[in-house]
Amino acid sequence: MTQLKVGAFIVSGIAILFTTIFMLGSNKNYFSNILELHGYFDSVQGLNRGAVVSLAGVKVGNVDDSVFDENKNLVKVTVNVDSDFKNKIKKDSRMEIRTQGALGDKYIYITPGASTDPVNNGDELATDYGNDIISVLSKRGNESEKLFDILADIKKITAALAQDNHLPNITANMDKTSSNMARVSEQLNKTIQSGSLDRTVTKLEKIIDKVDRGEGTLGALINDRSIHERLKTLLGAGQKSQQVKNILKSSVEE
Repeated sequence: MTQLKVGAFIVSGIAILFTTIFMLGSNKNYFSNILELHGYFDSVQGLNRGAVVSLAGVKVGNVDDSVFDENKNLVKVTVNVDSDFKNKIKKDSRMEIRTQGALGDKYIYITPGASTDPVNNGDELATDYGNDIISVLSKRGNESEKLFDILADIKKITAALAQDNHLPNITANMDKTSSNMARVSEQLNKTIQSGSLDRTVTKLEKIIDKVDRGEGTLGALINDRSIHERLKTLLGAGQKSQQVKNILKSSVEE
């Protein structure tokens, strides 16, 4: 009888131990309320059950399951979130798949919304495709290939410059150009500080003002309409001037 009690006690202890290990190893918290949310994605490659669910960088739960929805032709991802964060997640919050580090695991990132209405159990959140570099490259496969082609071309150009010893010459020329630009800038600053540029601009404004008022030879030529008409007559607008005809005739005879 004693041996039977001891055996039952051992079996019970082993059962409790395995149950505790199972509960600690699972992703559900059996001692707190769970808020179930879901979203639809076109691809969940790399997202495993039990993956972390993050709210603005704070861990709030885990991925419960992901199944293919034939009606929507999308993958339905269900997440379990600690109900303590219910009021932090709004109905307009968005869900996306991100990558931890360059080669890290996939996880669900929830962006807090601006609405005042918190989510309810079983609500669906709008989804976005991950904006980390790994997600972008996997989403834009053809464009990412072009990016790698460009990087390969840059590598070839750099290798060619280094092989023919062009790179030091280019660097030296750039240094000379930079030095020349610095000298020009310094001279321009000296000119501005000396006031000669201002004086030149002031003189130019005075000349233009005199021309506008008709002062001087240039002003008279520009503002006197009669001079313009006489020049047209002389150069031949309609009937040619006899004087011009004589000059042309004598030139031809010679």
